[in-house]
Amino acid sequence: MRAAHKAPVLGESLYLWAGNQVDLPKVHDSLQKKELTSRVDVYQLSTADWSSHLTRGTPPLGVIGYSCTTSHSNIYYFGGDCGHDDCYHNTLNVLNTIKMEWTSCSNAEQSLMKKGFAGMISLEFDGAEYLVIIGGLGSTPTVYHPQFQYDQLDNGRVRTNEQLLYNVSTGQFTVPSVSGQCCPPTDDIIIEKITTTGNRGVMFGGMVTVNGDKGTATNSVYIFSVTHSIINWEILKPGAIPNEGLWPMERDAHASAIINGDSTSPRLVVIGGLDKKSQLVNECVSHLPRATIR
Repeated sequence: MRAAHKAPVLGESLYLWAGNQVDLPKVHDSLQKKELTSRVDVYQLSTADWSSHLTRGTPPLGVIGYSCTTSHSNIYYFGGDCGHDDCYHNTLNVLNTIKMEWTSCSNAEQSLMKKGFAGMISLEFDGAEYLVIIGGLGSTPTVYHPQFQYDQLDNGRVRTNEQLLYNVSTGQFTVPSVSGQCCPPTDDIIIEKITTTGNRGVMFGGMVTVNGDKGTATNSVYIFSVTHSIINWEILKPGAIPNEGLWPMERDAHASAIINGDSTSPRLVVIGGLDKKSQLVNECVSHLPRATIR
């Protein structure tokens, strides 16, 4: 059993790694923890078979609430909670699923906030591939970027709408400017790229700040477009799109996917999560902001 994990899919294989588990040692690092996090479970969609694989290299320490996205045969992991106290990370690591080997893409950089529960996708534009990291919850940052917000919570953690770009080719992080109706500080969100190519994504739900230092689930939908230096935001509000149908209820810690049909616009599918009262949500809804996504 596990929670606060991701389930990325490459081809016909679904990969499960780490997350909050009953037998996860509540320590920063140990041989037992490395042994547990060095294993990746793989589910073959075509045969409905599970298998467990021992990886090479050193798995990252951010094992709970990490951000995750795929690119070609690689799975990228950013940040996450260590599993003890409030120990957050800001490292980027990649798992090569052909070699089943971990590689560190970056060392901990002082300009990057240590956090978990952010959203991350990969986008290709201007002839380059970028990882886009948005929001999250974590430690008090050492550097505050003026274009973003950092909400200090009563539990000592910080919720942010900080946004980062990572150029896969150069291995460099940059901090972009923002324009439009930017999202507020949010964690436990989902973000998805709208189509398989291009520079646009969609963000739904998550935990936002109320009363200065508390949190509540939201059902806001944002569309964003990315260049190498700017992320432009647009918020979609209930009733703004005629005949849109059911608007999803507020939630955080949920799952999602983008369904790209041959004859229809991309459709965002959202399932599960926790509602505003921290109760489990069992509904599955799809959302098709036609006027914006298409």
